Amino acid sequence: MKIKNFIKSIFLTVITFLLFFNSAEAKEFQTTENQMRNFLAVHSLVVEKGSDIHFYEGKGVRPVITYLEHNNFRNAYVGDRCIGKASALLLVYGKAKKVYTPLISKPAIKVFEEYKVEYFADVVVDNIKNSDGTDLCPMEKKVQDIDSPKKAYKLLRNI
Repeated sequence: MKIKNFIKSIFLTVITFLLFFNSAEAKEFQTTENQMRNFLAVHSLVVEKGSDIHFYEGKGVRPVITYLEHNNFRNAYVGDRCIGKASALLLVYGKAKKVYTPLISKPAIKVFEEYKVEYFADVVVDNIKNSDGTDLCPMEKKVQDIDSPKKAYKLLRNI
């Protein structure tokens, strides 16, 4: 009888552990894609890291660079309003794990796929344009021939 209860106890413990482990793994990040979309309607950059969510403001790649000056994106879920190749290289440099954006360029997708960063986007465009839509974004021009995240960071950090 004692052995039967002991085995039953071990079985229940293992099942409880597996259920907890699987649910914790399935819910890696607290923020859903829809919540991230709502945050980006108000903020330029959203970073969920651990149990903390931080919001940043600014134009272009500046919020990403500002964040990288003091932190990294290691194991973070990052939301950015617009991601071109420049932002993608910076997010890879900072070791982002997952990224959501309403607008992404094909060169940014190539970067994320090469470095195996999980990404979600609402709209895919050929390239990110400048503010008046007449040419490529200046940051995209700067990294057009760069494939190294480290080189991109060194080039863009002083903009």
